[in-house]
Amino acid sequence: MTPPAHPLAPPAARAADRLAATAALWVACAALAGCETAPRAGGLTRAQVLDVVKDRHGVRDGHPELYAALRAGVTRRELEEGRLFEGECGLPDAAQASGMRWLTVTVLAPAGLRLASGSVVDVRGLRAAWPAVDGGAAPRWHGVYAGSASALGEAAASALSPRPGAPCQAPGAPPGQWRVKLRGPAPAWAFDFAQAGLRRLDALRDSDLAAGRVLRLGCQLKVLDGGDWYAPVWVATAPEALRLRVGDVVRLRAGAEAGSKDPDPPAEVLERLTGVAAPGGHALVRCG
Repeated sequence: MTPPAHPLAPPAARAADRLAATAALWVACAALAGCETAPRAGGLTRAQVLDVVKDRHGVRDGHPELYAALRAGVTRRELEEGRLFEGECGLPDAAQASGMRWLTVTVLAPAGLRLASGSVVDVRGLRAAWPAVDGGAAPRWHGVYAGSASALGEAAASALSPRPGAPCQAPGAPPGQWRVKLRGPAPAWAFDFAQAGLRRLDALRDSDLAAGRVLRLGCQLKVLDGGDWYAPVWVATAPEALRLRVGDVVRLRAGAEAGSKDPDPPAEVLERLTGVAAPGGHALVRCG
């Protein structure tokens, strides 16, 4: 059996592990006929508020590291060709303990160009999927390959590489161009998940986000012996008159699950449930 990815492995490796583990659980439960099933889209279920969302960038849904690339028009074929790379660089930020804010940057390389993990490249045409709510730098960006810093020689590339304390903006670089250290190519299988997640988040209204009406909610599915096995999660909007906070339990009309390849329908919060207490700790209210 293939060992699981290390906790510090790139996000794509950890996501692949989660998908494989979830698929294995589904197969095992189907064989034993002993697992509750997730509420279907349109069905009603209890759910518990996990987060009040004010910013699309902060929603854990799909593969947000690819949202800016898809917004820029990157295609699935370009991922299949291994042309889209994930990387990172840092911008000065006094609010961070390290004095730096690390950003995820995807880079589209020209066809036929082979880039190794750890390569240092210059990137132009930078854009985010959405503006940052606070007016600062968005956490994830996309740009186009503008040259390799490695062409300057190994010593120069090492000196210019993004590392703790070094900004994305290299000395003497033109405005709007960053220097990024690549982690590796983005997996093509993530495209469909990212595309659906981007559509779900685009469907949210800015006014609902600003008013705190957009929520992440989840519930717990069980096996016959009472053990936990899967917790579906949705992003949904609450009615204007209903003010909810983390831990509240609601009646939810289920929609497309977060992290799925289904772009719609959206989930919908119907009402707060009184007399139904959240379990507390990391436990979630039972679905149904």
